Amino acid sequence: MKSHSRRRRSVIAGVFLSVFLFCPAAHSQNDEGSAEQISAVKTIESLKSDIDSIMKEISTPGAAVAIVSADSIIWIGTFGFANIETGERVTENTHFCIGSCTKSFIGLGFLKLLDEGRIDLNTPVREIAPEIEIDNPWEDTHPVRIIHLLEHTAGFDDSHANWFYFEGPVMPLKRALEEKAHLRKVRWQPGTRYSYSSAGFVLAGYILEKVSGQRYEDYLKETILEPIGMTTSTIGSSEECRRLLAAGYDRYTRPFPVWYDYDEPAGSMNCSIKEMALFVQFLLNRGAVGNVEIIRDGLYKRIGKPSSTLAAEAGLESGYSFGIGTSYRAGAKWLSHGGAVPGFLAEYSANLDNGLGYVVMQNQFDLSFYDDVFTRVRGYANSYADSVILPPSPPVPTSELETYCGYYESRNPRMQLTAFVEILTGGITVAYEGDTLCTHGFMESQQSLIPVSQQLFRRPGQPEATSVFTQTSDGSLVFATENSYYERTASWKPLLYRTLVFGAIAAMMSTVVYALFWIPIHVYKRLRNRANRSQYLAMRVIPLLAVMTLVLGIAAMVVAKQTILELGQRTPANVAFTVSTWLFAALSALSLFTSYRSFSRPVAGFARAYAAIVSTACFGMTLYLAHWGLIGLRLWAY
Repeated sequence: MKSHSRRRRSVIAGVFLSVFLFCPAAHSQNDEGSAEQISAVKTIESLKSDIDSIMKEISTPGAAVAIVSADSIIWIGTFGFANIETGERVTENTHFCIGSCTKSFIGLGFLKLLDEGRIDLNTPVREIAPEIEIDNPWEDTHPVRIIHLLEHTAGFDDSHANWFYFEGPVMPLKRALEEKAHLRKVRWQPGTRYSYSSAGFVLAGYILEKVSGQRYEDYLKETILEPIGMTTSTIGSSEECRRLLAAGYDRYTRPFPVWYDYDEPAGSMNCSIKEMALFVQFLLNRGAVGNVEIIRDGLYKRIGKPSSTLAAEAGLESGYSFGIGTSYRAGAKWLSHGGAVPGFLAEYSANLDNGLGYVVMQNQFDLSFYDDVFTRVRGYANSYADSVILPPSPPVPTSELETYCGYYESRNPRMQLTAFVEILTGGITVAYEGDTLCTHGFMESQQSLIPVSQQLFRRPGQPEATSVFTQTSDGSLVFATENSYYERTASWKPLLYRTLVFGAIAAMMSTVVYALFWIPIHVYKRLRNRANRSQYLAMRVIPLLAVMTLVLGIAAMVVAKQTILELGQRTPANVAFTVSTWLFAALSALSLFTSYRSFSRPVAGFARAYAAIVSTACFGMTLYLAHWGLIGLRLWAY
């Protein structure tokens, strides 16, 4: 699941993201204070009443919620319909797809292999699965290792929009890996930074099969699910796995068709609220069920403590490992994961310090439910979190803190396709102000960094270090958090970059505004047969057509209100967008040519200068979009 800080980007970046792909929210959310924005929910009855009201207000088909302690399931609430068409209501045994929460069980499977002494996580993947292609420019010195897959540090892209298929039967895992081999292109030296990637966990599932000698689903059922009591839970999208599954709906309450997942080990588990409550209880008891230790305590402590990043090497102990991430809310640390797939949203969280956790699941892909209900459930859990004793802040010389100041560029995009958004709006400035080290991002408020050591820092109210300053092998200064990674760069770069990009967009959009004036004036003069009407109209018309073509292509995507499944298909809206980018590129090149030719025509100086600026902006934007792979982008084949 994506952190809130990465949601707060510029309007234009948000448009690009919404058009090009769906990215499920990041595994851990540092949403300190989000739950405090509403009145604290203090009782189960008030929580149930709130959920009932929200369900009716936003017409959510069905949902289930559990509040769990280390020794009991405090409450299970079921709401609405598992299937609107048949009238079947949600019960505590109704299955929901938990999406990326599936990764937590794959991670536990590897902890079990470690416990059995059957695997070394530092083993290069090629030694176990040489038949699986990985494009790694650093292979000789820095191969992708198993631990990198389990901590999202291999450098792979996350799954693209077409991560599903419709024609059964379920595809064998090896073939699914072959179909999506292009996702396993390593973008930077493995083991340096976190970047969420379902593709890595699909490969982890394959390795789990090779090492265990069993189908990964069977190994997990035998060693993890059944010992916990999750006897009806299934992994996969086969008809048998869907037997108890609720119907999934889109935000307009339209049922999704049956679909199959290329990424089954990363996001296709189906569970009931009752069995997920047992899983959270298992987490609260540190890997034990009753008196039976399923995961040894020494191994369990590795959950949420990555070991393969530069940040981990520098001492940061919070983050993502073994399919579970850390988050910090109301001064408390939680182990959590979320999941989002067509028709379903899910999240679980466990606070080991106060022994309380929760699960929320719904059968509709609608983030308004996420924002409302999940926040209230978190608010309930947070209201019972024990107050924590914050670590003391050691004195750090001002001269040391000032060495960290500067601009840091985001360098761990979840998908390379959207790297331009991170570069454009995702960087942060570190400054020393009022005896405090602070960070602030583009269009974001300033946040303080409180020293835990000379390198490690925490945010106000957080109980431990959640960020660190360190260096790359070539000496570049790095600022990293649990799920973000930045490298310091020249402070003039973001200003120049944003000026050029946003300036080009402003110049392009000015053609639409300008057209509202010059077109009626030109028509009027033509009707009146005036001699002083505009000459050489091509230098005005062609840039306008270029801009309108791109705008209409984007508008087609927005107006179509496509589901997450449709984003990865060859739909009219997707094809229209692809064609619009090619037409924009062609018209932009033509506009530059007509602008050049205007110097040999009897054209007013202002008109010529304006045409030169606009045509240059259009052509520059073409080069920019082409560089990032957006000209001719086919989402159904990407």
